[in-house]
Amino acid sequence: MAEPDDSSMRASDADREAVVGRLRGALDEGRLDIAEFDERVRRAYAAATWGELRPLTEDLPAVPAAAESDSAPAPAGKNRKLGKEWRDWAGTSFVLVGIWGVTSLASGELQYFWPAIPVGIWALVLLAGMLFGFGGADAAEDVDPDDEGGASRR
Repeated sequence: MAEPDDSSMRASDADREAVVGRLRGALDEGRLDIAEFDERVRRAYAAATWGELRPLTEDLPAVPAAAESDSAPAPAGKNRKLGKEWRDWAGTSFVLVGIWGVTSLASGELQYFWPAIPVGIWALVLLAGMLFGFGGADAAEDVDPDDEGGASRR
């Protein structure tokens, strides 16, 4: 069955991003050099229709659906979140130790090192999250909505 000509159909931002993702994969595989990749990416972001996007990837091999789903952007997102959590911890720790240091200098003697309590508890929470996984949205996605008790995991 012949498909209708959709070359005049407007392309969405998601369509352009998908094409750039395929181009990035081709660059990583060595199928494109950096100059050709740059030119194709410019053309992809400037494309208004499918007819302008399609030629950018026609000479590249088709990407199997399994390879697209196995690209694993989720762990990168989790690593990025974890890195942000530790940076927040380090920044707050620096501020708290600084406050302790200033108050110790102002009093003329070393004060009780109270920053150890919030900094230590926060570090333990982050370590537990690293070992056992963070709750929140990640845990909610694992719950089977058909299970009324919420006990079964996918």
